Amino acid sequence: MAGHRDGSAAAWLGHPVTLAAVAVLLVNDHVLKAAWPGALTGKLSDVAGLLVAPPLLAFLVSAVPRAAVVRRVLRLPDGTADPSAAAGRRAAVAATVLVGVGFALVKACPAGALLAERMWEAVTRSARVVPDPTDLAALPALGLAWLVRARALRPSAAARGARRARLLLGLPSAVVAVAATSALPIPPSATHVEAHDAVIVVFGGPDATLASSDEGRTWHTWNGMATGPSRTSACVPGEPRRCYRVVPRRLKVEQSDDAGATWSTAWEISPGRQRWLERGHQHVFGGTTLEEYADDEMASVALAVLPVPEGHVVAVANGPDGVVLRDPAGRWHRLGFTEYGDGLSEQAALPLTGPGDLIGDETGVAFLAGLLVLLVLLGFAGWPEASFAGFAVSSAFLWCGMLMVLELERFEQLPLRALGLLMALGGLVALIAVWGSSGTSRPPVIVPAPLTAVAVYWPFYAWSAGWIDDHGRAVAAAVLSCVLVLVLAVVLLRRSFRRAADREALRATS
Repeated sequence: MAGHRDGSAAAWLGHPVTLAAVAVLLVNDHVLKAAWPGALTGKLSDVAGLLVAPPLLAFLVSAVPRAAVVRRVLRLPDGTADPSAAAGRRAAVAATVLVGVGFALVKACPAGALLAERMWEAVTRSARVVPDPTDLAALPALGLAWLVRARALRPSAAARGARRARLLLGLPSAVVAVAATSALPIPPSATHVEAHDAVIVVFGGPDATLASSDEGRTWHTWNGMATGPSRTSACVPGEPRRCYRVVPRRLKVEQSDDAGATWSTAWEISPGRQRWLERGHQHVFGGTTLEEYADDEMASVALAVLPVPEGHVVAVANGPDGVVLRDPAGRWHRLGFTEYGDGLSEQAALPLTGPGDLIGDETGVAFLAGLLVLLVLLGFAGWPEASFAGFAVSSAFLWCGMLMVLELERFEQLPLRALGLLMALGGLVALIAVWGSSGTSRPPVIVPAPLTAVAVYWPFYAWSAGWIDDHGRAVAAAVLSCVLVLVLAVVLLRRSFRRAADREALRATS
């Protein structure tokens, strides 16, 4: 009988459709992506992976039924007994839900992608995981994987599955192919600056080469070409002891009054605010990442010094942030590119703070963390064993639907957001229906759920407001706050269970 312990998972994993997905995954990742990189080959891997991962995870879970934690979570019987079909179904449901939630986290949340990248780095040095909410369009492949499992358990499933393998693989691939997005325009970026003949020239791209002949107060289009290489340091003409230089990978300028023997900070933006500006740049230009363009580093990359009658002007190219200009009086001014890249002004410079701004991802994570804690608390509120699958599926639909709605809010992808909203509403209705049919009278402890959301949110709000400068410290504060709330949740649950047990004991003795 032990040989049948993982029979359903093995049949699912060995079904022709699953094996075909394995072949597609291998060929696509090692051959097609190198030959034709793009949306089609990228999303084809997502579809094939979602077909393979659930049966593989279910098989691994079924292969280790003696693990006490796994048995308790999935309500599997002891390893000495032969699991029932219901136990195998629970393992399959749990595997499918875990794969879907994990995929959604990695694709829609930068934090989830970073965590996945760190985990993959333990296997390969070239690990690179990039969040892309458009990949959530591949989630229906989980439904296809579930249909494959149902057919794998039928006697003649192999023959029918082999005949339909090409259709089942071709249809989702075609759907994914037409969902590809167009390329984004290249934003302006100050990568080179010159000063000559009383004119400051900033080279910000093909359509954003600007010049100023009044010390940076007004700007006009420049049609000339660069006359020399970029300089990272320069001294004031006529004042050889006064020199300036940029600091690599920083928005920072240093000055020297002794011809470069010693240096001090003349102007800088802290590393925390520099990361804030990087995020602001991505938000303004529709999600374009700085890594897409080799020269678009958010840092001081070049400078030029222009002597004027009142003293001297220093112009520093700061990549996507624009230019920082030192006037003859010694004041520094950040100038950002105007909307169409045809000018520079202080008003166009991105602000260094914005309470509650540019933390949409973190806000979504906070809400989803609170929702996840709420669903876990409801799971401990006395659900009968018969409704376990219904509770798991409805909770997964609610959570994944809200994930799609929240994380796609900053993208113009109305169909996916509408699908997420329908999933969330359907999951909520199903959850209420399952709860109503459970006959549970004990009220759940839900206070830790909103506290978890607040615990995750407040450090990032403080980072956006500038109260916490470093994003890493905000992450650490959010993790610490969340752990404290979860400890409180465990204490409250234990008290609730103890009180319930005392009431049952009192009823039994009365």
